[in-house]
Amino acid sequence: MKKIIYFILAGATLMLSNGCQRQGTIYEIPEGNACVSFPNDKAIFEMLASDGNKVTVELWRGNTKGAASVAVDIEDHTNGVFTPSKESFEFADGQAVATIDFTYPDLNAFGGETYVIVLKVSDPDQVSPSGYDELTVSAQRKLTRKKVGTGTFYSSFFDEEWEQDLYTTEEAPDLYILPDCWKKGTDWMFNVVDGKPVFPETFFTGYVHSSYGNVNIASEKSFVEDGVLYLVVAKYYVSLGSFGNGYEAFELPEGFSF
Repeated sequence: MKKIIYFILAGATLMLSNGCQRQGTIYEIPEGNACVSFPNDKAIFEMLASDGNKVTVELWRGNTKGAASVAVDIEDHTNGVFTPSKESFEFADGQAVATIDFTYPDLNAFGGETYVIVLKVSDPDQVSPSGYDELTVSAQRKLTRKKVGTGTFYSSFFDEEWEQDLYTTEEAPDLYILPDCWKKGTDWMFNVVDGKPVFPETFFTGYVHSSYGNVNIASEKSFVEDGVLYLVVAKYYVSLGSFGNGYEAFELPEGFSF
């Protein structure tokens, strides 16, 4: 799959040999051991129309003698949006790489959400001593951002305000992005449905409290009034409890409306 962005394998030639090695030690391959490994422990896919509504996951093996079927446990965190073509990697005799396809519906139905699937080799005895037995797949529609303008954001959590950019995307024009809103590296996203903003029911703000960890938002409602987008917050919460309720407000860029 050419669309894998993050695809790093330390010692790739190791997995394509007929032996398993670690720190200079050569291991004899037990009878029936495929000596498999995922190329890495993470794979990130950008979903494109040219992909044919699927992402393809690879498993490699070092012992290519004979045919082999390597079962995997699949944790689906996509609510059934992605469907595996099978639940095992099937290797033909002499084949070093096998694949499983995960298909998904019409790409135009996706916004900017990220979908996560975790695969783990069911039989640990089939895994190379130097290999990866588990892979976390993240898939997101490739989006071309388009800047709408800059407004002013206010947070009751911090009692502070700042200049804030607003973006939409060419592929999903009803999706809006507040990049690096609370903290650099975490974007806030919302959709506009029938002219009304809709935030996720819960989401991570990007802010990590020094004592309590990740601060999340449980949204109550959102609306636009007099050119200001309001997000009413039912609670700002962490794993141990809540900081209470509040609101976030974004004065939209001049002349812009949904």
